[in-house]
Amino acid sequence: MSKILFLNGNAHGHMNPTLPLVKELVCRGQEVIYFSTAEFKQKIEAAGAEFIDYGFQLKQFFEGYRPSGEHPFYSLVEFIIKMDRTVVPLVMEKIKDAGIDLIIHDAMLGGGNIVARMLKLPAVCSCTSFAMNKPPLPLHMLEPGFHPQLDLLYKELEEAGKEWNLDNLEIMDIFFKREYLNLVFTSKMFQPEGESFDESFRFVGLSILARAEKNDSLLEELDTGTIIYISLGTINNQYMDFYTKCMEAFGGQKYKVIMSVGNKVDMAAFGEIPGNIIIRNHVPQLEVLKRTSVFISHCGLNSVNEALYYGVPVIAVPQANDQPMVAHRLVNLGAGLSMKMSEITPELLRDYVTQILTNGSYKQKSIELGNSFIQAGGYKIAADYILQHKG
Repeated sequence: MSKILFLNGNAHGHMNPTLPLVKELVCRGQEVIYFSTAEFKQKIEAAGAEFIDYGFQLKQFFEGYRPSGEHPFYSLVEFIIKMDRTVVPLVMEKIKDAGIDLIIHDAMLGGGNIVARMLKLPAVCSCTSFAMNKPPLPLHMLEPGFHPQLDLLYKELEEAGKEWNLDNLEIMDIFFKREYLNLVFTSKMFQPEGESFDESFRFVGLSILARAEKNDSLLEELDTGTIIYISLGTINNQYMDFYTKCMEAFGGQKYKVIMSVGNKVDMAAFGEIPGNIIIRNHVPQLEVLKRTSVFISHCGLNSVNEALYYGVPVIAVPQANDQPMVAHRLVNLGAGLSMKMSEITPELLRDYVTQILTNGSYKQKSIELGNSFIQAGGYKIAADYILQHKG
């Protein structure tokens, strides 16, 4: 039996795809220690791993972090490196006597590649977004002197290297923590430029384990008719104007509509809700998607992967991070449509849903992509790759 350390962040989209893999590794006799934040403790322990909380220091970092500038990419890298500088000493202290044999770490969050280098341990990268084999910006935009915020990043990187006793750290070491084995939780078919990736990238598709409350009365209401499922994810979901437009678009229509709005919206603000619309703070998404005809989504990769896994076309409303890239790929492959939040009207929503439902090519392409996820092998082949890599 080997002892595997799994380092991740605190985002559902980074966490959920890894849990079936963790469960599979435990079933194969591996011991897994998983670092995250307290909200994920129950899920991690249910998968069979030992949970360790990063602790209050990470919470303080999240509450106090402010970027030094406004450039989207530089700000994201700045966030990641400062998070790494927060968690790396915490992890090193908590595992110093643990006897770790292998590290699996998120591609962006948790500083796992740094810990692996410091401990001189083999490591595997867990990529729950689209993979990267080149910088996302032109090289001249990564050269010192190009931008004041970039220069601050290089200073931060130099200080971090001294803290960690590591030389020659690059920005891409922080932004995409590539290893000799990189597990990508989508299919090569859905990955942009999928054929350009070498054999160190293994596209394992989507790992699905039921997370639903099987006795949820909601599911009984969704067993017949055309279902429209609407969700903006778990982070940026407090768009009351968007939800109101959805109610105007679909209230009283022949569709049954389920909206998952999170905890940041005042449910009382919806007022009188049309009889064909159900609004919940949260729903068992996988079970709902099994019954869904069209998914209106923020277009986070994990949510889109889950929809396509069940052959559900997506209407994308991308907001931030990799969501515009995912939406662009979705549209290019013919598995959905995309709209800007600022351009949404009830009429446009109805028109897009009608297009999806009356043009069978969207459904067919979604099924084709879903099959590519299934054929990629999921958590079982991911576990095979890890154990082979471990030797």
